[in-house]
Amino acid sequence: MVGVSAERGCQNCLGRIMVILLTNDDGYQAEGLTTLESVLSKAGHEIWVCAPSEQRSAQSHAMTLRGKIRFVRYGERHYHCSGTPADCILYGFTGGTISVKPDLVISGINHGYNASTDIIYSGTIGAAREAILRGVNAIAMSARIDHLTGQYHFEAAAQFLADHLQEFLPLCSSEVLLNINVPPNPSGKWRVGRIGLLDYFDVVEKTASSKSTLFDASSTKLGLAYGSEDDEVLHIGEELLLTLAEGKPSEIIDTGELTDYMILTEGDISITPLQVLPAIHEAAFASLSAMQREHL
Repeated sequence: MVGVSAERGCQNCLGRIMVILLTNDDGYQAEGLTTLESVLSKAGHEIWVCAPSEQRSAQSHAMTLRGKIRFVRYGERHYHCSGTPADCILYGFTGGTISVKPDLVISGINHGYNASTDIIYSGTIGAAREAILRGVNAIAMSARIDHLTGQYHFEAAAQFLADHLQEFLPLCSSEVLLNINVPPNPSGKWRVGRIGLLDYFDVVEKTASSKSTLFDASSTKLGLAYGSEDDEVLHIGEELLLTLAEGKPSEIIDTGELTDYMILTEGDISITPLQVLPAIHEAAFASLSAMQREHL
């Protein structure tokens, strides 16, 4: 763990200039991160950056447990890391690259929403969660592109966070990760929303190749176990290349609750206090507890 408890650190930084570590999953040169750094620096905060060397979206909480991680110092208090977003925090803190204990980690501003089901896949959320597990409070922030102009409203999103940072800090703790999403042309108002279930319309493109494998599949039982020469999809000895292409935008499944995604579609900023640890389903827990007692 890094330094003192997250709760005490959060209280100590209220009303003063803070040391803030920025990270993301879009890479250290991403506009969302650089804009956030500019705005927070103008507000007087000391900014450190440790972000992936390249685009690492949808990495969730993946970590590099085997192999080496490369850190590159590209400026004063600025580093990029060859690993995942969570690696930036794990190796940055425990490896001594980040030589100070930040008051806060902010992951973002992500290029695209991390709302509802998105949070399961999000490297932005994964990095923020890893920071909290390492003893530093964290906020995740994301914004969606304006499809009419092709621009992100990162400046407005960053300014919103800078203006409300002192209000939100008391809510950050070792148990809570604040997840903020900003729509195109935000109204300036914010509302608290719950997590919903998104319906994704993924499109997978397939490309067959005649490239041979390292063995002759047609003459081995191993190869024949995975198909036959009459297979319409993939012949033995060939490989299949799959690519996830952009399809129809995801849609929220209406359950009657006010979700973060619904708030965003109405033009307001959504804020959701996420539990750091996965939630236990209380009804199933009670049922299993009753079953356990019957077997004692």
